[in-house]
Amino acid sequence: MSSKEPSSIVLVEQKEEIISIVKNAAEQAGLSLVVAEDGQEGFDLAMERPPSLVMVRCDAPVLDAPSLSLLLKQSASTKDVPVLVICSDFSHSEHEKYQDAGCNDCLREPFSVSDLLKIFEEWLQ
Repeated sequence: MSSKEPSSIVLVEQKEEIISIVKNAAEQAGLSLVVAEDGQEGFDLAMERPPSLVMVRCDAPVLDAPSLSLLLKQSASTKDVPVLVICSDFSHSEHEKYQDAGCNDCLREPFSVSDLLKIFEEWLQ
């Protein structure tokens, strides 16, 4: 018997309250969650075991969201992994910058567990 591994999420975030909300939502959805403190660690984790989804703080240290997304989209093993950017606020031009870097969507704070469950349903089909 082979058991299918649950879909996984790499979260690049330092705010404990955000990590807690995402962890809660991931548990409810039956997803595994790996947390990285900076974009480089997130990239390394994604390359080691490509996740189903990457969530990254817009201004993550070492590699920010656009840089991380560009690197992921250049690799054959992670080019199709959706990248969601977490921002407290962003302008139209910032949204375009993220899209140009290959980010799939922006997630505006504050958000709830139920918001995330809808997002997981949308991006992890």
